[in-house]
Amino acid sequence: MEFSRVDPRNDDQFMAWFNVLNRCEILRDQGRGEGWQPSEWRARALDDLAPTYHQLFEYGGDPLHPVAVGALEVSREDNLHWIRGDLFVDPPERRRGFGSTLLQYLEATARQLDRSSLLFWVVEDATERGRGANRFFAPAHGYDIVEESVQRDLTWPRPAGELEGLWAQWRPLASAYEILSWRGPTPESLLKGRAHLSAIMPLEVPPTDFGLEEERWDERRVRHHERRVDEMGRDFLVAVAQYRKSAELVGFSELTVSRARPETAYQWNTMVTRAHRGHRLGGLLKIATMRLLAEGNYVTRTITTSNASRNAPMIAVNEALGAKVSGGVVNWRKVLK
Repeated sequence: MEFSRVDPRNDDQFMAWFNVLNRCEILRDQGRGEGWQPSEWRARALDDLAPTYHQLFEYGGDPLHPVAVGALEVSREDNLHWIRGDLFVDPPERRRGFGSTLLQYLEATARQLDRSSLLFWVVEDATERGRGANRFFAPAHGYDIVEESVQRDLTWPRPAGELEGLWAQWRPLASAYEILSWRGPTPESLLKGRAHLSAIMPLEVPPTDFGLEEERWDERRVRHHERRVDEMGRDFLVAVAQYRKSAELVGFSELTVSRARPETAYQWNTMVTRAHRGHRLGGLLKIATMRLLAEGNYVTRTITTSNASRNAPMIAVNEALGAKVSGGVVNWRKVLK
């Protein structure tokens, strides 16, 4: 058995790597198979000069028959003290020590990249939430939980008149704000404000135990992010809140839809700055992205979102919109040095 770095440009090697990951996700999601698609993983691994990119790894008898696969998300411009990883063992090969062996290799690689902590975001579906295999595997290898999130699904489309009713209820509370939305690239006039929101988001969300910091976002990085989403084969639906008095952008929300598998849309980041909370902007921003989803006539059946368990305000928004618990995400960390 050997470790090797996977070349995302090599179709056979990359698909052998992806197929292991995909079999694991299909098993976890009870056959749905609507996680990251090959084009999405590949787009995030090809651009190795990007602010963040993925290194892919496999362990097995040969590169075309891995028994376990993994990845490290390498950041170049911020959050340089920790690194995020992924680890999957082919279901027929589990409980043979392959995951433990690959984990040691990922940890060694993280140390070589001069990272002091390695983190894993592990998804649990509704049936295994709170008792998935990661609850035993991670502590046995020195990992501690630093954050837990709850995943919720929203059935789409919503009942007739429901979103309009919520909009009418919440909009008067946000009369000092303009809600703007678009599909695809950010309008040039909003680009600087959009970059600022992404930069400060780590400081505006509920605090975590792994030390998030303000990130280095500028107009160039926003454009790079938008190109990557397009290369991943996803449509990008975005809404922002603009404070009328100053024209400052004070909140945003992102919804993405795979063009290959549009059945499930994913809510990505949603954030409102502290000084402008309490006006139902989070809910209005989400409704604005859902309106774009409706206008696009996607064959979407579910919108999936997740929030830190401690983020009570955003959880309340999701529940008001009709989202129901469908699983969770556990964030594990090990201090490497």
